[in-house]
Amino acid sequence: MKVSRPRFSIVTPVHDPPLGLLRAALASVTGQTCAAWELCLVDDGSRDPAVRAELRAAVAHDERVRLVERPVAGGIVVASNEALGLATGEFVALLDHDDRLHPEALTLVDAALRAAPDVDYLYTDEDKIADDGTVYDTFLKPEWSPERLRAQNYCTHLSVLRRSLVEDVGRFRHGFDGSQDHDLILRVTERARRIQHVPAVLYHWCVTPGSAAADPDAKPYAREAGRRAVADHVDRVGIDAEVEHLATPGHYRVRRHLPDPAPSVSIVVPTVGTSRPVWGVTRPLVLGAVRSVRAVTTYPGDVEVVVVADPATPTADLDELAELDVTVVAGAGPFNFSARCNEGVAAGHGDIVVLLNDDVVVEQPDWLDVVVGFFGEPDVGVVGTRLLYADGTLQHGGILLNEQPLHIFHGFAGSDPGPFGLLQIDREVSAVTGACLATPRWLYEELGGLPTEFAIAFNDLDYCLRVRAGGRRVVWTPHATLYHFESQTRRPDAERHEIELLYERWSCELRHDPYGNPGFAPRQAVWLPAERAGVRAALRHRWRRRRRRQ
Repeated sequence: MKVSRPRFSIVTPVHDPPLGLLRAALASVTGQTCAAWELCLVDDGSRDPAVRAELRAAVAHDERVRLVERPVAGGIVVASNEALGLATGEFVALLDHDDRLHPEALTLVDAALRAAPDVDYLYTDEDKIADDGTVYDTFLKPEWSPERLRAQNYCTHLSVLRRSLVEDVGRFRHGFDGSQDHDLILRVTERARRIQHVPAVLYHWCVTPGSAAADPDAKPYAREAGRRAVADHVDRVGIDAEVEHLATPGHYRVRRHLPDPAPSVSIVVPTVGTSRPVWGVTRPLVLGAVRSVRAVTTYPGDVEVVVVADPATPTADLDELAELDVTVVAGAGPFNFSARCNEGVAAGHGDIVVLLNDDVVVEQPDWLDVVVGFFGEPDVGVVGTRLLYADGTLQHGGILLNEQPLHIFHGFAGSDPGPFGLLQIDREVSAVTGACLATPRWLYEELGGLPTEFAIAFNDLDYCLRVRAGGRRVVWTPHATLYHFESQTRRPDAERHEIELLYERWSCELRHDPYGNPGFAPRQAVWLPAERAGVRAALRHRWRRRRRRQ
């Protein structure tokens, strides 16, 4: 079938893939329910004559298939750029020579692009297929998450890019072999008008021995290329930082530098003066929190600690706090966490406000450097940290809104990386806990602080959602870790009226978290996909209807 002006140019460099997987890849293109495509193949010096014969047969069978045969291998960047030179479509879709597209991939992508004509980059969910046909590592991705893309190429497959923009940014860059896709996606998304995620598994990685999908260490050069791609990106967008490898290949940390002078910080600690056992020693919690902040923190800027004391706080505790260079504010009226925090912020002067529970202990000297570093980007409104229970299990990895607010991977081992390294990397979330929440003072004051109608629970969630509603990001980082003896100073249950108010105010947000996925099983926060095929089909149908309405 001849298409005079294809919508999609599928770009596939080829170099000696297993013949069966190559055939399956080609068949996954010719079997698309959307016919508006061309397949741009470049054989990069394959040594197996059967590979070239298969490619030539594909050209002979369908005139939408275009082929260049290179006599000598030039590498994936050279071959990919030559394939781009064949492309005439409005959009470029990237397909590896041994992977497969879902039959409806281009149809669903086309529908999303027509619903939002200004989309310049689009990506979908994906999974992996083992040699025996077993499907695993289903990756149900979030919507656009720039912090996460700096930490890992979470977009990967299927990636669809506006061809004119790919040309404008200079195609694939030499020297980034193995991470050329990550580098291109970073450069395109820096300039894209809109970025779209299609929440459907439309790409299948076919895992073979020695492939990057099977063994992330198979291509060590790719790991360094990825780090350099992220380092170049942060330079281009003006983030003052170093980019470092994490233990997991393909995962990176953007270590921000603090400006000189560093912003001043107000750490606000509400307390009722409770004493509890902490690692076997009974002590006033607020004293332990403040002492750890003062003794451990190495932040180079001015740090003030403001304790907002309840009338029930023992006089002896107040006397000891006075010896720790602390401003003590007498809280008025019945305990209201939001009101206490607002009183403490009003009494301070720091450029950055850190709300800190009195049942937190600091053991990482540079925790505050890490947190404040994110505020070098003006679109960051809130930063939260990793919190561990006394036994080292995870208390807080960010909050997911999945019909109700849930702590992500709550109770998992503190060393657990989470699926796809989720718990090892900086990333956007919908909200973080007020047990350790940092935000610029000007923004806190502009938004009116924490909402006093949420006296005990959900005040942090409401604040984060208001920050996001204003177009700013909420970031969670695992690179600042504190210990949290949760609910040792107050009962954890929310009041009924608080629950009702939360759902009245944020009903839509509670049912659609951009950093979750509509394929997640409801009311859980451990990234489990809905298992029944009927559930997935219904979700896709709902998503299609929503896009049509838009």
